[in-house]
Amino acid sequence: MRQHLFLLATMAALSSSLPAMAQEPVPAIATSLMAPGLRVSNMERSIAFYQTALGLVPGTTLQHGSLTEVMLCADSKNGRLALILLHDRGQDRSPPITPGNGLAKIVLRVPDLAGVVQRMRAANYATNAIRLSGKGPAILMINDPDGYTLELVGNPPPAPSPQG
Repeated sequence: MRQHLFLLATMAALSSSLPAMAQEPVPAIATSLMAPGLRVSNMERSIAFYQTALGLVPGTTLQHGSLTEVMLCADSKNGRLALILLHDRGQDRSPPITPGNGLAKIVLRVPDLAGVVQRMRAANYATNAIRLSGKGPAILMINDPDGYTLELVGNPPPAPSPQG
């Protein structure tokens, strides 16, 4: 028992002589997500989908041997980077795309969910209904041609005006 008390007293004395650990939060690092890169099975089909559904415009295209990388931008060819599409045309270079292989969904804010639905339906793409969540944002879940799930977040549609 005496040995335990001596050991506890020694540990307390040692710990009080150690410098105090920093209590300040770690400074924020200027890191931000630029854009997710999605492996696609057909580059032209995927570009057409993202142009129609979200109005994204192909910006820079990079070629790395058999790998093509297309930067899709919002607003214009030189606008904000939104998504990167990757397609490897080399034999046995791109394993099959399987939904749920680590990527659950991509969440994007869009200004006009109703417009997305109208454009997609006009181009014969399947769409779900816009979900309203009370006071929160409106949500539209869609899948791209390769099965990636996109959660589109936007303002709820305006309430119908009362007929008076």
